[in-house]
This record gives sequence, C-alpha cells and structure tokens, in this order.
Amino acid sequence: MASLIFRRLKHTHKSALSEIYFGVNTLNRHSFLRSDSQFIANSITSPYSKFVFFDNLSPIANIEQGKLFTLNYNTIGLENRYLIDDWIKNNELRTTQMNQSPLIHFLGLDTSKFTPFKYNQYSGVPYYAIEISKHPSLAQRLSKYENLKPLITREDVNKVLDYKESTIFSHGKIYLEWLSTTKYCKGCGSQTIPINAGSELKCSNTESCPVKDSPVSNASFPRLDPALITCVLNPTKDKVLFTRMSKFPAKMYTHIAGFMEPGETLEESVKREVWEEAGLIVDELHIVRSQPWPYPANIMIGCVAIVKDGNIDLNHDIELDEAVWVPLTKLKEIISKGKEDENLTIIIKGEDKGIPNDKTLATKLFQYVAQNY
Repeated sequence: MASLIFRRLKHTHKSALSEIYFGVNTLNRHSFLRSDSQFIANSITSPYSKFVFFDNLSPIANIEQGKLFTLNYNTIGLENRYLIDDWIKNNELRTTQMNQSPLIHFLGLDTSKFTPFKYNQYSGVPYYAIEISKHPSLAQRLSKYENLKPLITREDVNKVLDYKESTIFSHGKIYLEWLSTTKYCKGCGSQTIPINAGSELKCSNTESCPVKDSPVSNASFPRLDPALITCVLNPTKDKVLFTRMSKFPAKMYTHIAGFMEPGETLEESVKREVWEEAGLIVDELHIVRSQPWPYPANIMIGCVAIVKDGNIDLNHDIELDEAVWVPLTKLKEIISKGKEDENLTIIIKGEDKGIPNDKTLATKLFQYVAQNY
C-alpha cells in the first residue's frame, strides 16, 4: 500500500525565504549555562540584561515602538529587585519556596551586540522572560510607562511584532505556559519545582517517585507537539489546493493541517491527513521547512505533496468547508499583486480568494511552490 502512495520521497532544503516568523535565530540559548547558578545570578542582576514581561502569557509591548517592552534589574524598582533576589536564591536551593517566586525563564544571550556583560568566555545581552500576573508589584511598576499593551491575540502579535521580536515572544511564551500549567509531577502528583532558570521541573517528593527516580530522565521538560501543514499540488503540478474552514477570516484560504499521532512517521501523518480531509492520495512528498508555533507549544512542519489524482472528497473527516483547485498562475498573481487587508489576508481587490500574510508558514509554502513549480 505504501508503495502506491509514495513513489518518491524527497527532503528538500531549498526554501522560499530564509526567515520564518517565530523562528529567527535571535538569541544564543547557552543551554549548558542554565544549571550554573552563579551565571544565572550574575546575568539576571546585570544592568545590561533585558527582562521581557508577560501578563497571563500575553507579551507586553510598546505599541508606538512595535517592540517588546523591557526593563532590567536596575530599572525594575526596589520591591521587585527583592523578588528577583529571592528567585535567585530559590533557583540555587531548588526547594518548593521557588513556587512563591515569579515564573522566570532564561532565554539566552544576544551575542550580536557588544555588551560589557561577560561570564568566563561568554558575553552578550542576557534576556529573561518574566510572568507578572501573580505579582502586583511588577504590574504596578509597568503601569508607570506609557504606550504599553498586552498582545492578547495572535492577530495582535502579528500586527505589532517583527520577526526578531516574535521569536523572543514565542520562546518565552512556550516556556512560561509550560511552567504555569505543570504544577504537579506526572509520576506521583507532588508539587514540581522549576529548576535551572525555568528550563526544567523537578519533583518535590522526598519518597519514591517514578519520574524523580528514573535513571535516564529524572526531571520534566517542556512538551512540544508536532503538527503538519501540507501544500497540495495536482499530478501535473499546475494547480494548488486552496482549503478553508468556517472559522477563517472571510476569503482566506490555506492548506491541509493536523497533528501527528503517536506511532506515526511524519510521512505517514501527511498521507493520512491529506486523505482524511480531502480524499486525495499522496504520490510524492517534499519536507520544506518548519516553524515554532506558540499556541500553545507546537512545531509546525511544512510540506509539499503531489497527489495521484485530483478527485477531491470532503466526506471522510468533515473538517473543511471548502477545498478547491486553483491554477498555479493565479497563486503567483495573488503573491505578486495582492495586498494585505485588515484580516491579515493577502488578496487582490475585488476577488474572492486570498492567502494568509507572509508571517505564516502557510504562505511560505505558497511562495515555495510559486518559485519552484
């Protein structure tokens, strides 16, 4: 059966554009320094550090500047410096007292700019993500500044943050959401303790615990759910499948997408999703590129599939409202002549089909097929 579905499988490294929203290589994470309590203490208290703030997991941005709002240890205020000092102590001691401190995660060092901060041979601007919702003194400090706003929706983030800023947001949001929703050990139900600057969770149980006592992985790490998004071409590669669901903005079309299931390869998952949603049999597959997706914590894997025939059938998994073949020439016209509207849809004025803006992996795939087929 597999040989009927995949004649050829290709992993391609050629992409339409070099950068992807939420996925620009902005900070060097220096993950090996997360467990170095002296480095963490030195970097978080450095006057050259940058604290990125979240309110109930929504990033706080300066709307006029179009950037994430940042402060540092010196500018955060005396009361909040005490909060940071307690967090530093609890991060080193690894006790349940850490759960009284703000949720904080070390994001990494920006090594692209000169900074006097240095630790051994490592230098850069230290970045930290901080959740403020449970600590009124942090919110009160931020209230003293003008033009600040939490970016609550995906559309808010898309409209305000550029590629670099979106990547810092994505990194921080995924870790802070994991820390805020994983309060208890999956092995024994005891409280968990954030350790290593908010990058791992340790079980607080002093007795036997299947997680804590594991010889291989005795701490918990963030969960990342893989999801696939597949741009589908007809057998002659001159038409592309446009799909839409009722929840999409008017006139916006995209691709077939879904989560990988346990026990599936990436290739088998693409095959299943394309058949379940559109009734099409994949004949050839190209894995193109990926995108972190912080809603809540996914890695989107972008693919291009060429199908065996063009007979669409939406009667298996009733998920799509519409799936239509669009000439590749029309897609190229939308990309070259379309303008972004208030719904973040690229569309030609007066027409009824558009695509998401180019901060999405969906349109990176549309651009890829337009350039390569």
